[in-house]
Amino acid sequence: MGNFAALTDRGVGLDAYLAWVSAWLATPAQDDTHDEGPIMTVDEMAKIFQDKILGNLLKYNIKHIITSFCYRIDAQEILLGGRVAPSCNETNIIKHRYDPKTECTCDGIYPVPPGATLESVFQGCTAVKKMVDMASLVNDKEDEWNPQHLFTAEDLRNAVAELALCNADEQPRPGSCLGPASATYLLFDSIQAPDRCPSPTVDTELSVFHQLYPTNEQIKILADAKYFFAIACGGTLCDEGLAKAIADSGNNVLIADYCEAAGNDETILLLQDVGAAAMAFLKLCNLAGVISDWQFDNTVAMIIQFQVLGYYRDHSRARRPQGVYGSRMTGTLAHRYIDLAVYIGVLTASIGLGGEQITREQYEILAESSCYINDLIDFRSDTMRRVRENVILRGIPGDGNLCRYLDDCISSCLRLAAEAIRSSPVSALVVMGFCNWGIMGSHHKLYELFHGVTKRKDPNPSMCEYISGASSSHYQNLLDALDSRGYGTLGEENGPSVAKRRSDMDILYHVYRTSPGTQMAWLADCTRSLLHPDTLRKIVDVVHFEWRGQTGDVEYCP
Repeated sequence: MGNFAALTDRGVGLDAYLAWVSAWLATPAQDDTHDEGPIMTVDEMAKIFQDKILGNLLKYNIKHIITSFCYRIDAQEILLGGRVAPSCNETNIIKHRYDPKTECTCDGIYPVPPGATLESVFQGCTAVKKMVDMASLVNDKEDEWNPQHLFTAEDLRNAVAELALCNADEQPRPGSCLGPASATYLLFDSIQAPDRCPSPTVDTELSVFHQLYPTNEQIKILADAKYFFAIACGGTLCDEGLAKAIADSGNNVLIADYCEAAGNDETILLLQDVGAAAMAFLKLCNLAGVISDWQFDNTVAMIIQFQVLGYYRDHSRARRPQGVYGSRMTGTLAHRYIDLAVYIGVLTASIGLGGEQITREQYEILAESSCYINDLIDFRSDTMRRVRENVILRGIPGDGNLCRYLDDCISSCLRLAAEAIRSSPVSALVVMGFCNWGIMGSHHKLYELFHGVTKRKDPNPSMCEYISGASSSHYQNLLDALDSRGYGTLGEENGPSVAKRRSDMDILYHVYRTSPGTQMAWLADCTRSLLHPDTLRKIVDVVHFEWRGQTGDVEYCP
């Protein structure tokens, strides 16, 4: 992998990638005329993408490369993650027009009968059946996408069953330090949180934001994911053009997660096309040796599996009771291993760090850490919207103590974050990138929660003590882990904070992300701020803190 050293110094080049996408969008999918010249061989195309001559890409007829590449894909001469070439749309990451929306008139299964099986649950729901059917199809063609690294057919089977049955085994309401559930459950049935829409008072005006952080689709919730997580995880060590290609390669992930907020069919089509262009760009970089097989193949496997899970829709949400209560959960990572898509960040971090890989064990620690961060900061919002994919919500023990449970979850989050940061520099970048996305992403609404929650006045409870508090060793271990990596800090005035408006941080980050030193310090400061136990408690402690602002469009991007 000798190309990596040169890659950091000179880079793939943002101009080259943007020119590639522009040419791809201008080339009709059905264009097989090859008027640009003889079809290029795979080796001829790969040589153009070798880093020592990649700066010359703009001197080539890019449309000729694109039509030749698509011809070789159609001829099944190029592998896309597996041992054999893809034979169907679902395993062809370049050609698949992925759209997870399904026509279904069911209102879900609720309550789920005791002893329900996967087969019984999907019978009446088109969306769940599509997920199950696509999982079966993809796993039957495992040799077309599975490199036997981080993502396996067994992982996908477990995730499908976990999602489909997540409403089963509904648990009794928990008690708290205020008393048993019978005396307090009404407090927790009226939990509110801000919606996931951009805020006109906290977020940058959209026309300005899209100049700072440009994307083809210009939808903020998607741009947040790309710039504040996928690209950020490269720590400015990964070339901007290559990092942007990686971010765009996850477009099908964003379609799966946010299609309701992604706009009309025209926008979905644009996301599909740009995502295909990005994956083709990365594959040619892979053929040229700029990206390793481990890096590319795991990307394909993760995206294909995420696409399958993306068909899932829970049509029973409106019929289920409000409040906090647990339900079936076989493990923290049963589906979050796949559907947090943290591997996108692993890819940019791995390339930025010279091709460093992580083991499955390290990935599991990273995924679990990211899961705790994600589901803790979304706990209040997901409770209000009755979203059961949240494992913190599903894991609430029946007849248990909610205060102790949430305290334990915060402690686990801090412990796992520190462990992931120490385990690998790749994992460290991804944890920090995830925290950056948490603070900077408008849909998490952390500024609004941090400033908007207040102590409950009725019944005027006294605050129980959280063992995970700032005086505990968990947070200090996290700080020590960050210090051991030498990331530094920008200080309270210049650095990011949950307490700062996102519009102010957008400007600051636009400047600091241009240098590896300031970018790393920014990401480390995000982690210190978001994972401060007092901050996490305000966000997640629905027993002692309530939010009573305007809920807005609750169904925006459910």
